[in-house]
Amino acid sequence: MNKQQRFEALKNEIWQNYFSASKAQKAISLDVSEIDDCLDGGLTIGRVHLITGSGYSGAVRGFTLAILRKVMHEKPFGYIVWCTNLNSSDGILYGAGLAAIGIDPARLILVDESHPLRGVAAMEEALNAARQNGEVAIKIAAVIGDYAQLANSLDLWYKTARRLQLAAEQGNVLALMTGITARIIPAAGFESYWQVSTAVRQISSEQIVSDNHFYDSASWHVKLSRTRSGRQWTGNLSWQFSTGTLSHKPAVNAQTGYRVPTRQFVSHVS
Repeated sequence: MNKQQRFEALKNEIWQNYFSASKAQKAISLDVSEIDDCLDGGLTIGRVHLITGSGYSGAVRGFTLAILRKVMHEKPFGYIVWCTNLNSSDGILYGAGLAAIGIDPARLILVDESHPLRGVAAMEEALNAARQNGEVAIKIAAVIGDYAQLANSLDLWYKTARRLQLAAEQGNVLALMTGITARIIPAAGFESYWQVSTAVRQISSEQIVSDNHFYDSASWHVKLSRTRSGRQWTGNLSWQFSTGTLSHKPAVNAQTGYRVPTRQFVSHVS
């Protein structure tokens, strides 16, 4: 066995040990006790979780990136496959911006697909590719996709949820389905259902100058309305970019309200 073969064998051994450990790890903790309690420990691996918003996708995408950083921390090996339309008006993921908020762009595989059905098919293939014949095939830590207009047809929506769930179980991979909708959509078939919108932080102009973390964080109003335990949670979450920490804190009372600025982890195109 030459040097290259020994190196490849060592890599495979490390990945096999990691995958065995990840099977024992049932969930990705968000490190927010109230939410983790509702989820019985965190976001369940091998399940599909639904994240929706209304009006503006920045909150949904930002919250998804916060989860993505947690996944990368808990799973130091493996790729993140993100199936999305790179030509949409929502903008594209920006590598330098992702690196600035602690997300390694080298571990991110972007699948550019504008048609929602083909996007779901790509998600399904990525989930199935994680394990074949009971063995690790491709090192995948999570799969993310945009549902676009799929929710307009209930029959198609339920079939999509079931297909992705079966693929996530087979691959033992965390899957996130994200999108924007003007109404509440059915969450049957999904492990958890999140509704995310931008939160407004109450803070004075003096505090903006003195608070070093103001421009190093984002805030969202989050409603967790479906969990396996049946417990729900609603509140504001703050994500600090430099540490990747999610926290639930009461709003600061002040005279003037300012919307939290958005960091450039999304590059908008005209």
